Amino acid sequence: MRAAVGVFLRFGPRKTSMDDVARAADISRQGLYLHFKTKNALFRAVVAQMLDDLRGATWQALGRADHTVEERLSGAFEAFHAVTVEIVDRETYAETLRAAQAFAAAPMNRLEHDLVTDVAALLTQSGRANAWEAAGLSATDVAQHLFDASAGAKYESASLDEYRRRLRVSVRVVTRP
Repeated sequence: MRAAVGVFLRFGPRKTSMDDVARAADISRQGLYLHFKTKNALFRAVVAQMLDDLRGATWQALGRADHTVEERLSGAFEAFHAVTVEIVDRETYAETLRAAQAFAAAPMNRLEHDLVTDVAALLTQSGRANAWEAAGLSATDVAQHLFDASAGAKYESASLDEYRRRLRVSVRVVTRP
């Protein structure tokens, strides 16, 4: 599965072959077909694995009570969005995302919704949402803005360091109004 993730991210689902995945996983093509009958079945399993990995890493970072609110937010959004920065070109990522949304839109949307909800809860619990509420913005509005800024930074950043710099600015704006 891990080998397949890398291959699908590098080539996209359309250009990835079962031979590519078998080589990356260091198994025979026939061995791969014993586990996955089709490339589509493999891609579906890869997307499910990636969503599970995203959820685990994101909420681990968000739940780090030993970190500041800024560090928790930055870590969570980096775990969620930055996994493809410097690894996947925009065109391949867009194709892969479209292909995944064709069958996994509901769990992908639920993951985004859950992250925005939990970020809003953290902003509220930490008192960071108070200043924004006085300005007419809810904690959910601010959390969604952070999500959108993180997603945008992913697309506009040529490197992981650039993504982190852009994300830090967004998180600071939100947590230090």
